[in-house]
Amino acid sequence: MKKALLFLLTLASFLDASAQTDFKVENNQWTVGILLPGVTYEGGIAENSTLTAELTFGFQYRESDFFEDGFGLYPIGRLQYRNYLNFDRRLRKGKRIDGNSGNYLAPTVAFQDGNAVVGDLDTETVFAFGVVYGIQRTAPKGFQFRLEAGPAYFKDDFESGFGLLLAAKIGWVLKSGRKNK
Repeated sequence: MKKALLFLLTLASFLDASAQTDFKVENNQWTVGILLPGVTYEGGIAENSTLTAELTFGFQYRESDFFEDGFGLYPIGRLQYRNYLNFDRRLRKGKRIDGNSGNYLAPTVAFQDGNAVVGDLDTETVFAFGVVYGIQRTAPKGFQFRLEAGPAYFKDDFESGFGLLLAAKIGWVLKSGRKNK
């Protein structure tokens, strides 16, 4: 977890140093998750594109007649290249795009450690590679929500296969690269 945090901070400083001001996306933006603790950094790398790194936690509960019952809170790391698709249309309609409010398509790489930080349910380490379609909205005061879904290839210690990569986040934007657009 310490290595992932160090990577996130290094990525943030690199993107902040090379940030452009003529992008439609935010130059850099920090978001803190409210329901499940976590932090997301989103840095602008092109007019409508960002590189996003996220460290968060996921919850799992299992009740079974055949396996151990229990719950666990697991660390999750994710990297995405987000390409926002509807900024021009939102601007034409008089809608806001600050806080990277828009819809996006994002190749995604995710990692979930199988050792529970809290709880007694240990599972396998999971890697996922896929593409998600996401909707992100940020209110003027910083409240943000995000929904994502898409196909992905999953691999753990024992098996692999295709499935759905799903995410629902509620959070608060701490720092944004610029105020209004």
